[in-house]
Order: sequence, then structure tokens, then C-alpha cells
Amino acid sequence: MVMKSAIITGFESFGNYVTNPSKWLALSAGSKMISDHLIHSMTFPSTVSVGEGLDNPGELIIRRAKEIGASAIVSFGIASDAKGFRIERTGTNWVYNEKYCTDQENNRPLETTRIDKEQILNSLSCWDLEKMSSLFKDNNIPLEQEISDNPGFYSCNGLIYRTLLSMRENNLNIPYLFVHFPCTEESIEMIPDFDRKNKMLIKKELTLKALELILKSYK
Repeated sequence: MVMKSAIITGFESFGNYVTNPSKWLALSAGSKMISDHLIHSMTFPSTVSVGEGLDNPGELIIRRAKEIGASAIVSFGIASDAKGFRIERTGTNWVYNEKYCTDQENNRPLETTRIDKEQILNSLSCWDLEKMSSLFKDNNIPLEQEISDNPGFYSCNGLIYRTLLSMRENNLNIPYLFVHFPCTEESIEMIPDFDRKNKMLIKKELTLKALELILKSYK
């Protein structure tokens, strides 16, 4: 039996977030067997800029996927407005985030050689979304039922767009998923005005279980 491999990615912390639980998830899952997949973890800065002459995160992910013959790629990020785990479907060639981006970064395309605001849709056909929804429900893990086409225009959107673009340019068809999830207590420790009444918080350990269920939903 051929061993299956999956790449799991997360982000470094940003702004006033003390930690980024998506990084914790990626590193915690690394080298483990989860849902019959050997996990290879990768983490990236929460930025949109890439130094001159350097490969962007999407290119690095796809290069690694080719090296290990990855069966799936699952990327994670946090979104403070998430009401549970949220599947993102669209990446757009645009940057706009006044809070975290500099004036030089804002209101511009991620990739200047591509069409401004070009959108790439991620095919979700390799994922059994009904099964995923059922598994999350059975394990009392919140999963937003609506697929999102608005991942924002910061680092998460940048990773989605660049990964899908690199996959297209390399003629690869690897099942890919980007998932946002809510913040954790550890991540908001230095944000005293965090709107706890209207925003969800989860325990970071829940993300490992969610990863297991997501990989079980791979067709």
C-alpha cells in the first residue's frame, strides 16, 4: 500500500496576536500520521510582500508537493469573525488591508505580471463536503455551512491565489483546501478589547481534530 502524504500550512502571528494557532496546528501535526496521511508541515509569515528574487509561498508549497508526491494540501489561517471552521474557495490578485499593510503594499496586485483582481476559483470536487459537514456535526465542531468567496485581501488571500496559480502553472491537480478558523484564548491575550460577546473562541486542540476530519473527507 502506497503511503499518502499531505502538506499542512499555517501562518506566523501578526498585529497584536500573540500567537497564531494555525502555526501551532501545522507544527503539531508535522511528521504525524493523521487519517492515513503522513503530514508535512510548512509555515509562512503573515505578509503579502515577497523579497526580490525569492519564491512566493504558493510556489514553495507546490514545489514541496511535487517532491513528496502529496495527495492533498490543506492550508489554515485565523479569522476573528469566523463562526466556526470556514472553507474558502476564491483567491484574488489584489492586496487591500489598511491595518496590516504599508502604503506601498496596499491597493495593488499580488503579482504584477498577472491581471489586476484576477480571481481563481478552487475546485472542491475532490472533497466530500457533505461527509465533512456530518463528521464535524458528530464531533461537535462548528463548521460554517456556506462556502466563502471572501478570504479578505491580506496574507490568507495571497496564499490561496498564489498556491492555485502555481498549481495551474505546473499543471498539477492536487486536492487543495484553505480553511479559516476562529481565534484562541492564547492568540488574543494582548487584545483587551477583543469582542468576546460577538466573536467565537475555540481551543487550539480542536484544530487537530478538525484536520483529521477534513482529511477523512478527501475523496
